[in-house]
Amino acid sequence: MEDIYDLIILGGGPASMSAGIYAMQTKQKTLLIEKEAFGGQITTTSSVSNYLGFEKISGRELAQKMHEHLVSTGIEIAYEEVVKTELESTIKKVHTHNNCYKAYAVIIGIGTQVRRLGVDNENKYLGHGLSYSSLNDRDKFEGKTVAVVGGGNSAIEDAIYLSEKAQKVYLIHRRMEFRGDSKLVEELYSIVNTGKIELCLEYKPKAIVGEVVTQFEITHIPTDQTRTLDVDGIFVAIGRGANTDIIDEKIVRDASGYIVTNEKMETNMPGVYCVGDIRNTPLRQIVTATSDGAIAAITALSYVKNIKLEENKK
Repeated sequence: MEDIYDLIILGGGPASMSAGIYAMQTKQKTLLIEKEAFGGQITTTSSVSNYLGFEKISGRELAQKMHEHLVSTGIEIAYEEVVKTELESTIKKVHTHNNCYKAYAVIIGIGTQVRRLGVDNENKYLGHGLSYSSLNDRDKFEGKTVAVVGGGNSAIEDAIYLSEKAQKVYLIHRRMEFRGDSKLVEELYSIVNTGKIELCLEYKPKAIVGEVVTQFEITHIPTDQTRTLDVDGIFVAIGRGANTDIIDEKIVRDASGYIVTNEKMETNMPGVYCVGDIRNTPLRQIVTATSDGAIAAITALSYVKNIKLEENKK
């Protein structure tokens, strides 16, 4: 008999792990597919202080605790890369490089990808002074000068975190005001007053100079004047974007490429759900992601039960 899962979950972030835990609690035959490490974006967060039950915890440690909880349920996990999905039929198909998995329902929780800096030869500098993770690379720049690009919570957190080891941090933001939480902004300015962080407001990246990162050219937006910063490293924290290339094209996206759902995490296609940062949610936080996962798993349970009842009537 053909092996068909009740549910396949795509991705290993908080939303997908939450969905997996709830799916196993409700005894759904579930497969979770993740190509790399579990935790998603939170593994690059130096400190989480707003997740209920943890006054302060590193993103990596929180992800590890979530993963341990998930594994304890006995869920089946495939460490593979999804390359294509066919989701329109009653039996959904998820293709990896080596396998084709089938299920009655699919939860999409593949997260987002980092936005690039957008300068020439960007790939050349990756690992040679250009980084997308302060958590992984901070210690390499102890006593050195670095730049952080961005204006949201991630950029502010990176600047603060890096200032603990770096000699100086430039924080480059294209606007005059920050989009981050007021508490974080207040902490940022307290460090700015010490001289450890210098703000470069209304500036945008122009070019990286050197065989490895040695200088960073930035443009003052109101005047179009170029300023050159002598830096040893550049950290990019300008947000993340939707990457849904592997998802069935018939699944509706919004103008920014995020998958559209209702409050039950249902997409326009029956039996297909979307959770976490990849959906068109008004708030991208760990707590909302885990909520999405729980809702999707329970909604999928009801859907799969009805599908099986209809099959038994035939």
